[in-house]
Amino acid sequence: MKTITVFEARNHFARTLEAAKEDVIIVTRNGRPVAAIKGIDDDDLEDLLLERSERFWAMIARARRGKPIAIETLRKQVAGRQPSAARTTASRPRPRAR
Repeated sequence: MKTITVFEARNHFARTLEAAKEDVIIVTRNGRPVAAIKGIDDDDLEDLLLERSERFWAMIARARRGKPIAIETLRKQVAGRQPSAARTTASRPRPRAR
């Protein structure tokens, strides 16, 4: 973990972002930490957004309050379903317009 000042972060922002790809950068003001800069890639973005989403965590809490279902019961339910015409049609690739 590297520590830099607000002044350094502002004046060398591109360099700070490059360094954040490798490690978390702690930004300080008057010797106190005020921010952390962490590099992310496309795979991390969705996790980061969900981690901070109140709506997502409310959905998880509702799901956890529900009744558990045995995996065998779930498999029987899924195996018994027939695909609808709409789902079958939607999954076929469409011809490209020229």
